[in-house]
Amino acid sequence: MARNYRELQAKMDPASRADNQRRVREELKRMALEELRSARQLTQADLAEMLDVPQSSISRIERRADMYLSTLRNYIGAMGGVLQIQAVFPDGAVVIDRFGDYENQMCVVLARAESHGVYRLLAQRPRPQQGVVLSTKALKASGFVKTMKALNVAESQISDIRRNLENLGQVLIGGRTGGDRLFNVPDLVSAGFEPASTETTG
Repeated sequence: MARNYRELQAKMDPASRADNQRRVREELKRMALEELRSARQLTQADLAEMLDVPQSSISRIERRADMYLSTLRNYIGAMGGVLQIQAVFPDGAVVIDRFGDYENQMCVVLARAESHGVYRLLAQRPRPQQGVVLSTKALKASGFVKTMKALNVAESQISDIRRNLENLGQVLIGGRTGGDRLFNVPDLVSAGFEPASTETTG
């Protein structure tokens, strides 16, 4: 009969229990995000619900080799943890808790129709500081709609944007009042945007 881990742990002598806890802590330090989530007994669906994002966003975060600190901070926070970053030197460690304002930048998003039913979304700083910051990869219609939904753009507005793209070639995504709608960088990254390459900025 299987025995409860806590029962087994209670029967360990203090030295063995301390050694076991030390090894668990060391193993947790080496875990990938997916393993860490599993160790906390959470599913991707659980985290997606906590962060109010699609499950695909959690999957994307766990596969990425690099990401914005705010994305990782939110991911760890949803599991009940606090993200801390340290600079380690021979004479000691320093906790770094202040970062640049780049993550908090707000962007407008331009939808662009490319050849053969392919679309691309470009995020740029609001006027007068124009300049593409982030971009999606080339998207077919279904991917375009999915990305727009991940940005919480209403379905009726998505339909209007696609119609306008057929006539105009590119459309600035506006809010309900018709003005420019602003999106923050972490939300754009969660929706699949990546740093723009020179070929997407022209």
